[in-house]
Amino acid sequence: MTVMKESVSKTLSSDLYGLIKSDIINGRFAPGDKLRTEVLRTLYQVGNSPLREALTRLAATGLINQENQRGFRIPPVSSADLQDICACRMQIEVAALQRAIEKGDDRWEADLLGAFHRLKKSQQNAQVGTAHWEKRHSEFHRALISECASPTYLRFCAILHDQFDRYRRLAPSDDNIRAQLDSQHLQIMELALARKADAAGELLAEHIQLSAASAFKLFA
Repeated sequence: MTVMKESVSKTLSSDLYGLIKSDIINGRFAPGDKLRTEVLRTLYQVGNSPLREALTRLAATGLINQENQRGFRIPPVSSADLQDICACRMQIEVAALQRAIEKGDDRWEADLLGAFHRLKKSQQNAQVGTAHWEKRHSEFHRALISECASPTYLRFCAILHDQFDRYRRLAPSDDNIRAQLDSQHLQIMELALARKADAAGELLAEHIQLSAASAFKLFA
């Protein structure tokens, strides 16, 4: 395979990975669904090789289960699994935030302010839609921890955030909780910029627990 073909193949696989991941998180596939490669090839208009590569990568993140000799399946959901994801997220994301507060420079502060500004605009503009808010929300949380100086923390935070979002988007929305979460974004940012690592970490943990309260409605 030429260098150009290898580059095109990697790009296709990466794009496909992002598309399938987005569809899983947004609930296009139901918990427990078997992912039939022949159906996915038609759905995404791709060949078998990039499809299997994308599915294997997603299995490594926990968004897909890879079954021995039986293909791939969307993981089931359970309150115990959600609780485990939340507990891990609180430990790892809080630690990452506190490291970022310690190590972040002026550029980190500017990036965080910019991410919050874009998130706030998406909250105030009813025309942008949920997908746009979700994008800005993820960008804000990434900006909070971006300067933690640990690729491992960042990688696990991203995995846990995606797994948590799958539950949150499957659950019925709660406008009261959403309003409280939006208010906490400002408070967390202000504490981070003031370099109050302990207080920011405590509020982020509360923020994750509050968001989880909405997600747990899936099992009510």
